[in-house]
Amino acid sequence: MDEVTELNALTLDLSSVTLNNSPDSWKWLGDSSGVFSVSSVRRLMEKSAHHGSNFVLEWCKWIPIKCDVFVWRAEMGRIPTVDALRRRGITVGDGLCSLCRSGEESADHLFISCVVASTLWQKVSHWCRIPPIFAFSIRELLELHKTGNFKAGEKFALQGIIRVGCRCLWLARNNAIFSDKEVKALQVKSIKFFGKVRLHRVMGNGMRAKLCHISTT
Repeated sequence: MDEVTELNALTLDLSSVTLNNSPDSWKWLGDSSGVFSVSSVRRLMEKSAHHGSNFVLEWCKWIPIKCDVFVWRAEMGRIPTVDALRRRGITVGDGLCSLCRSGEESADHLFISCVVASTLWQKVSHWCRIPPIFAFSIRELLELHKTGNFKAGEKFALQGIIRVGCRCLWLARNNAIFSDKEVKALQVKSIKFFGKVRLHRVMGNGMRAKLCHISTT
């Protein structure tokens, strides 16, 4: 009896299929165009995650408050990137990212997919001895310290390092636009963080007492 039921269900499913002589092809069901793209995967992931408007950014108390305020505004789309200015009817240049010149500038591009940002996060993950940093959105980037198997002190440190890194990318972007300074390299220095807090006190022995910053000329 079960076999008959399954056969009837299969016959019903196949009744809507029309065969022809054209070659087989792949179709991505995640987008109406049928073409696969990373952006469509991102939309599906964001939809399945059910992100609401009640996201609350936790302040990181060991970094300057201006870094916390900056990433808070960036996550809400309140920093003057090219795409944000265009939504307000303001046209700015050619719209390309001033750091890589290979993609349209948006907050997600600037802090995640830009080649300079990708290199920065790659180096941060190497210095901190953690898996490669990968995110689809600023929110995911800012919440990254919660996803890994980190100790409390390491989470606290990574949270601040990522936020400072975002701020450094923004400053480098501004220097490239307003002072015509080309981003040449990423440098790493052992530091007394902002002259007051030794980073290794926060990070413990599991991560290196390093901080990245972008040098411009």
